[in-house]
Amino acid sequence: MPRPSRPAALPALLALLLSGAALAGPAGSASAAATAGKAAAPLALRVQGNRLVDGAGQVVQLRGANISGLETVAAQGWNPANPWGSEAPDFASLRAWGANVVRLPLNEASWLGYVCTDGAGKARNPDPGHNYRDTVRRAVADAGRAGLYVILDLHWTAPGHACPLAQAPMADADNSALFWTQVAGEFKSRPGVLFELFNEPFMDWMAFGQSPWKVLREGGTQKQYTAATQGHWQVELSWQSTGMQQLLDAVRATGATNVVLVAGLGWSRDLSGWLAARPRDPLQQLGAVWHAYPKSMQPGTADAAIPLHGALDYQQMEDILRAGFPVVITETGDHNAPGTRGAPFLSQLLPWADRVGASYLGWTYNAWQNPDYVLLKDARGTPSDGYGEYFKAHLSCLQAGTTPCP
Repeated sequence: MPRPSRPAALPALLALLLSGAALAGPAGSASAAATAGKAAAPLALRVQGNRLVDGAGQVVQLRGANISGLETVAAQGWNPANPWGSEAPDFASLRAWGANVVRLPLNEASWLGYVCTDGAGKARNPDPGHNYRDTVRRAVADAGRAGLYVILDLHWTAPGHACPLAQAPMADADNSALFWTQVAGEFKSRPGVLFELFNEPFMDWMAFGQSPWKVLREGGTQKQYTAATQGHWQVELSWQSTGMQQLLDAVRATGATNVVLVAGLGWSRDLSGWLAARPRDPLQQLGAVWHAYPKSMQPGTADAAIPLHGALDYQQMEDILRAGFPVVITETGDHNAPGTRGAPFLSQLLPWADRVGASYLGWTYNAWQNPDYVLLKDARGTPSDGYGEYFKAHLSCLQAGTTPCP
């Protein structure tokens, strides 16, 4: 999720990039070929150049949303019987918006099933209903039947037998490679499932003297983790993070050929070193992850319409595209407090993504009451004010083929 900002680039450069004039080469005009809602059955995706293509070789631009719950409910004990809690996913209604993909954030302890210990020293069962894996399997199958590709995201992790109850700086050497060995082994027969190796890396707590981008790729020493337990939110502990290369190797060792998505640093908002630090995939089925959120959530300000680093963010994404890698914005969002009109950030980001061929997913397709980053107003699927209304209208417009879309 969004974190503190640093100065943005010049407004003139931002305008140039949003116009599409700064992009040349094969990434320049994919929106005409993008086909949300026309994927072949059975669903399959692979990387071809800087694009995703389906089983028939047709370019696919992923457009959809996250559905949160599997990363939190079971591990935090909100609903021992149902890892989704009281809000079951409605894949059909998401599909009806014009979406063709859903991202499912996962919890490594809930999947692996070990008893963990929270920050206060209390033992917890992160899979209290003994049904977490079956729930994930069913969700993947149900989403596929609804016509949705699926991104499985390793969202929450923790070192040793600590409970993953919040965002960690990076995947851990104790459990995360095993998680991907098992998940990739489970879903390698489904080429319409993509693997996002880790949600939002940040290196605020790494040991002194290490290179953040090297630690991201190869692993390193961390000095704290987020216990997210009352009175014990952050815990001092020296532990080893694993790198994106080790996680990718774990996936490929299973024989899985699925597309793999890899984030950068700064809570997935900094991709300045992604090209140099990316893991090497022998299958060349790798895509870059960007979490694109506004620099500010203060309505009416200029910063509410630009990403964290301004024009530099758009420029870096286009550099990655030119280098031959797809870009997937696996999280984005805007303001949705009651009475909000329009979506100043998304109305800039999504048309840019359509022009350059980047994929995007909104956070989150849940009926929460937060004033930002929530697509639904209620469980009936009513879009939230501002953000939800714009996102649904944009996807529906693209699905109908009535371009240009707002």
